[in-house]
Amino acid sequence: MKIQLFDSTALENLERAFSIRRIVFIEGQDVPEEDDFDGLDEIATHILAIDESNYDNEKTVGTARFRVTEKHKDNSPKKIKLERFAVLEEARGKKIGQKMVEFALEQIQKKEEFKTVETIYLHAQLAAVSLYERCGFKKDGDIFEESGIMHYKMIYKV
Repeated sequence: MKIQLFDSTALENLERAFSIRRIVFIEGQDVPEEDDFDGLDEIATHILAIDESNYDNEKTVGTARFRVTEKHKDNSPKKIKLERFAVLEEARGKKIGQKMVEFALEQIQKKEEFKTVETIYLHAQLAAVSLYERCGFKKDGDIFEESGIMHYKMIYKV
């Protein structure tokens, strides 16, 4: 399994990420398209999980993104939100989601541009809460509905 980072200028990779999100969220969970494609992909850093087990036919099996949501007065990042974690059904149960979360956290913590980040957070679907807890996130607040799906806000202290 290869996990890679890219920004929105890598259009081929962005289309691969969008395809997975369309399958998992829009078709699989009935999330409205305008909720998933919210206009924020251009400012996000994206992740792809690529199954390399068949060298003749690599397949993208997961995606996620993260973005700065709040800045300090000096315009340096204060908060980052992890979101849009999606793994194709046939690839689930292989810890791909966990690997993508760990990869995102590693990237954020090692990049100089994110040294001022105080909080990393996400909105976890109920089915994924235990995954995020294994990665060090803690529930923050009450359960809430987002796009017809129940979630918890979860915080990772940097």
